[in-house]
Amino acid sequence: MKDLIYLGRQLWDNAEPGFLEKRTHKILSKKFIDLGFSIEEFENIPGFIATIDGNFKTKPIALISDMDALPLPGDPENKYIHSCGHHVQMTALYGAALILKNEDPELLKKISFIAIPAEEYIDFNKREELIKNKSISLMSGKLELIKRGIFNSPEIVISTHSAPFSSKTFISSVLNMAGFEVMQFSFFGKASHGGAAPHLGINAQNAASLFLQASAFLRESFDEDKHIRIHPILKLDNNQSVNLIPEHVIVETYVRGADSEAVKKVVKQLFEAAKGCAKAIGAKVEIIVIQGYKPFKADLTLHKLIKETADDMNIEFIEEQYSSASSDVGNISQIKPTVMLGLPGVNGKFHNPDFKVTDEEAAYIFPSQFLAKYLRKVTECEV
Repeated sequence: MKDLIYLGRQLWDNAEPGFLEKRTHKILSKKFIDLGFSIEEFENIPGFIATIDGNFKTKPIALISDMDALPLPGDPENKYIHSCGHHVQMTALYGAALILKNEDPELLKKISFIAIPAEEYIDFNKREELIKNKSISLMSGKLELIKRGIFNSPEIVISTHSAPFSSKTFISSVLNMAGFEVMQFSFFGKASHGGAAPHLGINAQNAASLFLQASAFLRESFDEDKHIRIHPILKLDNNQSVNLIPEHVIVETYVRGADSEAVKKVVKQLFEAAKGCAKAIGAKVEIIVIQGYKPFKADLTLHKLIKETADDMNIEFIEEQYSSASSDVGNISQIKPTVMLGLPGVNGKFHNPDFKVTDEEAAYIFPSQFLAKYLRKVTECEV
């Protein structure tokens, strides 16, 4: 089992952005091939389906893992870091296959192991270029694979993610997660000398700043039961100088919520607020709404079996009613019975440069063991 710790470290050291996980793909696919699995790669993008017999369409169960990483803030070399723990997921994906191959190889006839790129909804410019080049047609890995029909075959989908709870060893399961849409607001004004002639310009940054205030004031109108979250950021053009009235700025935000209708309502509120703020300053605004992820809803039978497996192993089980985080596994949960197991062994500082594995055995070895037992229970119950 020490091999799993080495694999986790190796994947951590080779963090890569979504749809560009070439080293990651090579490392992980080789592990499965060396274990005797057949690999079916995805066209034009990293990621693969591993099965014991080369026929994933006959497998009723899909165990899935994300592959991508996030940018390391402030790094001059634009490095990436697994600050959401996807290296833990990949290690557990392989670890479960390893244990079952050694202990219950017949069970593998029912399971496909799928490594999926690009869960993080970032790097829009890079992904738009991939869409332009026809490598992909959608902005995330699972959305792309759903469109390609990869999830037509499995009857159930089991996903994992590192979890933030402080217990040394536990398994959690989240019942619901937020969906979201992306909004981009481009404010346009008129450049002018900031000292000599500010009155001749129209300050796009002022319009955007007014919109940020409006967004903050709108928060009290959000229905708390819908778990609405917005987190707008303002972006100036790279060549913006301090003595020039900003002619163009961008505000970008996710609109997250417990259901799609609640998200759409807030999208409309922000749409109207941006138009009003631009008009008040004399600027113009162009607004783009980009499809995000659907809310996640766990299958209750699969959820119950996680607790039963934890009880059998005398492991702490944590039921998480709702998470305001989002994942493209939400889109899968809208079409297939799906569950997400929360894994231990990390410090919980997600999307943060200080994120790290705090207990390698809990992060890499225990989840593999748990998943193997959980997969047995799922097949025994004929879910």
